[in-house]
Amino acid sequence: MLVQKKQTHWEGILQAIQNSYAIKRHIEFFNWLKQDIHPLMRHDVLLAAWGDFSSGELHFDVSSSFPELSTQRLLEDSAIVNYLMCNLYKRWVENDDKWYVINRFDASGIHAQSPNPFTQQLIKMHSLMVYGVRDTRGKADCIYVFFDRTKEFTVPDQMLGMIMPHLDAAIRRIGHLTPVIKDEDLLDSMAQGGLSDREQEILHWVRSGKTNLEIGMILNISANTVKNHLKRIFQKLDVSCRAQAVAKTGMPAGVRRPS
Repeated sequence: MLVQKKQTHWEGILQAIQNSYAIKRHIEFFNWLKQDIHPLMRHDVLLAAWGDFSSGELHFDVSSSFPELSTQRLLEDSAIVNYLMCNLYKRWVENDDKWYVINRFDASGIHAQSPNPFTQQLIKMHSLMVYGVRDTRGKADCIYVFFDRTKEFTVPDQMLGMIMPHLDAAIRRIGHLTPVIKDEDLLDSMAQGGLSDREQEILHWVRSGKTNLEIGMILNISANTVKNHLKRIFQKLDVSCRAQAVAKTGMPAGVRRPS
């Protein structure tokens, strides 16, 4: 009976690897995770992040059966998740680039810092596994974080070395999602002087009343870098201070002075 169970397990792994070669679209990747990977390694959400973790310039992809835990929802307010993924990446580096598990994970603090539909669902996840991939040539390392509602994440050690390279190859074949730009968002962007994504992120935290130091901590950059971004924002908007930037872009007042 035990031999038969082991054969079924390995047959599932080989089938998952074979099916991974046909993945070319997000929906195919999602179905592959659900049908082939979930029976081998239970998880509720897969969050992939890649890019320059030292600067915090990251891209994301989410695979989840929960509508609130989608890539588009994350991209609507990605700064706090950006901060989380940079910290998980740092732990991976400190662990000599080896995968690791965090059991009894508590995201309530993350949700308290930036309450939104994505973090509201994230607090329901109670364990996670982090698997990283180095990109020496492209300088865009990637980490895959599997979240689960159980308090302890079960990791089939032998399976990871076989499955994860194929998962990484599959997700690199499909284009990552970008935020859906609505007409009103495009008008807002034009009104904001063509600010970059990073500049708009910083402006978002400015209108939330965050200081340069706090914004730096959230985005995993220095307070001085935030200050330099603000200078460019002021130049593009033709203003001289934070309050004027908030007023010109139609954002609510009540911004605290930077420390």
